[in-house]
Amino acid sequence: MPDASDKLRNFFEQLMRILPGYAGYADKEARRETDHQLRLHLAGQLGEAKSAFDALTRDLTKQPGGLELLDQAGSITKLLEKVIDRLKFADYGYAGFFDTAKVQEAQLEALYQFDLDLAQSVESLKARAAGLAPDAASLKAFYAELQHFDVKLNQRQDAISAK
Repeated sequence: MPDASDKLRNFFEQLMRILPGYAGYADKEARRETDHQLRLHLAGQLGEAKSAFDALTRDLTKQPGGLELLDQAGSITKLLEKVIDRLKFADYGYAGFFDTAKVQEAQLEALYQFDLDLAQSVESLKARAAGLAPDAASLKAFYAELQHFDVKLNQRQDAISAK
């Protein structure tokens, strides 16, 4: 006996055959969900980087001279939290049917490239956080890379907002 999800899927398949343009709409909705899932995955990866960095911060309190680095470490922690939240709650790469702002196909292609760059940057940040040395120069370099990632998020938002 078919369950409710099977009935709903059959309804949408029938709707796709009847309504012109609905198949394209459904494809775009799938892209929207994929975009959301990608950003959640990237946020999770950065969450792992944050966990590694938090462990380093805890270790700083036990090392000679480590207390002087805690202010710098606090700035990094705040920026990590900010970019994680921005990823989780960023605008979708495709505006839904009833949204007022629509994303065009050219913008969507640009977003795919941004997302690929973001994914590569997240991998780099995660690797750097895992092997970060507890010294001022390493923290400064990590912070600079994190700031660059934040700028990329701004560029992604600009790509969505461009008309």
